[in-house]
Amino acid sequence: MPSPILFRRTLIVAALLASAALPTAATASAQPGDSYFFTTPSGQWHCGIVVSDGPAWAGCRGPVPASAPNVQGGGVASIHPNGVAVTSGQHAVLRFYSDVSVDPPGAHVLPYGRTVSAAGIDCRVDPTSGVTCRVGDHGFTISAASYQLR
Repeated sequence: MPSPILFRRTLIVAALLASAALPTAATASAQPGDSYFFTTPSGQWHCGIVVSDGPAWAGCRGPVPASAPNVQGGGVASIHPNGVAVTSGQHAVLRFYSDVSVDPPGAHVLPYGRTVSAAGIDCRVDPTSGVTCRVGDHGFTISAASYQLR
């Protein structure tokens, strides 16, 4: 059985996504330690909004376009990124995830056109442009074909 915290988080996300009365945006009241994980309908992108004692952040792991520059990560000085992240108050960055910080088991599908929001971060999935996550003036849009960092 999953830990009580993971189970609670999974239930919160499931309730947000499965609700028949879900408006265009689902807003969650986030507390430190809460995290909201989702995958895209295509299954290519695994994403999360992570709320901790520090600044909240959002990130996605998936097939970053070949045109993206290498980053430091995974214990090496230069590697092709496999994801992107944005932290409150900072510009988005390409990154290499060597763990499951944004794709733990049990994440739910966020349907196209729906938005999940927590701790001032909004993430939305579009069939053409991919995943967009924003926090204030910063954020990212990423798909297998292109990316934009703000």
